[in-house]
Amino acid sequence: MKRAKRTLVKNFGSMGNFFAMIILVAVTVIFINTYVLSKRNLLDDGSDTNLRTDEGLYNSNGTGNSIDLQQQITRSPVPDAGCEIKEKCSDKYVPYKVISGDGLDKFPMICFNNKLLLHKNSKGVQVGRGLNFIAINSTTLEVKYNETFDTYLEESFFLRVLKLKLSDSDIIIMASFDEMTSGLKEASVSLLEQYGSQLIKKVKYRDSFVMIGQKGLARGKAIESHSRKGNRDYGAAAEISGCTKFPLGQITPFTLPPVEIYKEGKISVGSSIENCGLPHTCKENEFPVHVYTGKDNNDEPKICVDGKYVISKGVNDGGRGLNIVVVSNGKEVIRTGHFDTWNDDSTNLEIFLENLEENVIIIVVTFDEASKKLSQHSKNLFFDLGSATIQNLKYRDVWVLVGQKGIQGFSPYEEISYAGTGFSYASPIDKRMCVPQTLKGLKIRPDPIPYRNDKRRDFCSRYDGYGDFCSDANIDKHLIAVPLLNKTLEDNPIYSTPVLIIAGISHDALRMCLETILMQPGINNENVIVAIDEKFAESHELISLFGFKSEKISNSSSYMEHYEKALKKVWEIHSNKDKVVVIEEDLLLSPDFLYTLALLSETFRKDETIGAIQMWNPNSYDIINGSIELIYRVDQFYGLGYLLRRSFYEKNMKDSFKECCSKRVWDKWKFPNTSSFLMPDISRTFRRPLHGNRNNSEYIETLFNQKRRTNLNPFPPLSNIDTLRKDKYEATLINAISSATLLKSLEKCDTINNYMHNLIQNQNISNTFKYIYEQKSLNDVRSLIPVLPCFGLFSVEPLGLYHDILRFSSNTYNFYLVGSQSPIHKSISKST
Repeated sequence: MKRAKRTLVKNFGSMGNFFAMIILVAVTVIFINTYVLSKRNLLDDGSDTNLRTDEGLYNSNGTGNSIDLQQQITRSPVPDAGCEIKEKCSDKYVPYKVISGDGLDKFPMICFNNKLLLHKNSKGVQVGRGLNFIAINSTTLEVKYNETFDTYLEESFFLRVLKLKLSDSDIIIMASFDEMTSGLKEASVSLLEQYGSQLIKKVKYRDSFVMIGQKGLARGKAIESHSRKGNRDYGAAAEISGCTKFPLGQITPFTLPPVEIYKEGKISVGSSIENCGLPHTCKENEFPVHVYTGKDNNDEPKICVDGKYVISKGVNDGGRGLNIVVVSNGKEVIRTGHFDTWNDDSTNLEIFLENLEENVIIIVVTFDEASKKLSQHSKNLFFDLGSATIQNLKYRDVWVLVGQKGIQGFSPYEEISYAGTGFSYASPIDKRMCVPQTLKGLKIRPDPIPYRNDKRRDFCSRYDGYGDFCSDANIDKHLIAVPLLNKTLEDNPIYSTPVLIIAGISHDALRMCLETILMQPGINNENVIVAIDEKFAESHELISLFGFKSEKISNSSSYMEHYEKALKKVWEIHSNKDKVVVIEEDLLLSPDFLYTLALLSETFRKDETIGAIQMWNPNSYDIINGSIELIYRVDQFYGLGYLLRRSFYEKNMKDSFKECCSKRVWDKWKFPNTSSFLMPDISRTFRRPLHGNRNNSEYIETLFNQKRRTNLNPFPPLSNIDTLRKDKYEATLINAISSATLLKSLEKCDTINNYMHNLIQNQNISNTFKYIYEQKSLNDVRSLIPVLPCFGLFSVEPLGLYHDILRFSSNTYNFYLVGSQSPIHKSISKST
């Protein structure tokens, strides 16, 4: 013994060191046996250990923590066709393979324990849009439920299965197809998290999703995969496969909120009031009822039946959501129910309504907020009970119904009151009535349902700065295109021409522009494309309110860069069209904008020397008081609402936009001298005034911010359409100028020359006048500029010239300011 002790001290230094080494070796052996070898065995069994979020498998549980089943799992040694997986699973593991749909052509598939449970060719199994769902008993691994839920439309039946049809630890397997999210609301999403899902909240429109979970499983313990839609029409197929044990993690039993339903013998009675406050006694086959919705959340709901309040604050749990009283055919209250459909899903409400006895009367009163989680199925059940307006119930609206199981038609005892914008409450409903034991349904709705524009309300609740568009007076107005009133124009090509709106950064300016477009008789929403910067999500939502198409354009450094991209895009979209209507930012259209273009469309078609019809006239000032009947040819292009010919675009703009058109139109777009354009004497578009620091601000202030005139007549007569083609127009000019009364030399003016105008008005010889200004060469307008203010024209430079002739109308008189070097003036001189 002593010899052994000396040996240990010699080799280990002391007996304490020896025992420390023994302990260290023991710990090492335990670690290797417990963790390293067991991990290797699990991997040999093919268990899932991967963690990939969003685009692959998510299972933070890991099968290393799984609990072994008490017995070996039995299954067919050969998997069904399509169920093959790479891993080889031991007898204690379950093989699985779940694949979602991919678009509309590739269908989902579910394999479990080597069995093909769901496939498009499976007998007795229907694959469909939404969630394809299988529930499995976790003990026997037998299928107990197989169904497809169209959660694109509704979640009610899916929600009911998750809550009530399954037992704790039951296994669910899901695979999406087509679109699964539109009808999948917060209630189902939250419940799926109690089946272990962590990715379900990330699934968006047309994404793909697969999942294996268990009832009572902690969030993040499910096996699931999510494939985003991205730029595709549909998300790529999501897939999970491998071997796993059950349970996937610790199972926590479900706890559901109590159902607040009271039956005969347990129904409380509050205060009593004779005849429920009615001034008279009801007939023998009637009973008195008082319903009150409360004015806000600090008030209370009330339902009085036959002189007794059975719903109120503190009585039968009256409160937020839906308060219901069921009255037997013998006028006795047999049941009350309270369903907080703001906080809880509608499952219990649906069951309550589905189990009503025949012929019972149901009295329903909302309080505070009842719409948030009110399911479509619940609304359908209320419809069957006689409701005509339940489909319209939205945030903080209030609603009352006296209906009956088995009623034919609509109940005459129903009312809805709509809430205002923001968080305001609706005006309360406070009604007392005598209700017959048998309701006589109305075959038509008792009153026209007030229209409610919920999409517009939602938009206005999230965005500011839209003025009266979101006011209480306008928020429910429907945004409907005006039909074509003049049937003789039905085949006019203008009404099938694409309309391109090139939006700027002002959302409210875009809104006002869209309103004036919608007011154009004959506008086709399908033809309207609004080009917006790809970053402007708010603009996209605004455009959808009007029913127009939005086209996202890649981000640009300037409006004109955006302009160029938008023009290219519209021609790409409408490759077979030979013209397009272009509307720039900050424009409002006159009511005859499309109508005037329609009247001019035949001239435009026949005369290819006309590159565009521009609907804005720089000289259309209120003080001039021009004519709505006249259209002119001009050499200059000002944009601001125009019809553009494709051939002109391709020849002069497509490949040379930066050279011709990189600046705003008022900074002069330059095209070859062979180009001509049509322009009305009075503008058909209004360009909103420009403000702020800008280059050439005096020029812009004078051009846009003086009081302008825009036509408001929806159907103006155009008196000179037949003279607008090039040859006829120039011949008409020659005749008109030749016979016009000459205005002799004019002095420079700072403002309109009232003396000259008085002389013109006091004479009765002529209504057409000309003034010849001196030129040293063609395009020399120096001597014209000083007299422009005499007529109230744009004073900085002459705009609207045609071969150096400025033509306009003022107070029923026609004026021609003619350059001495104009080719038309020279031809007149030669002929005389």
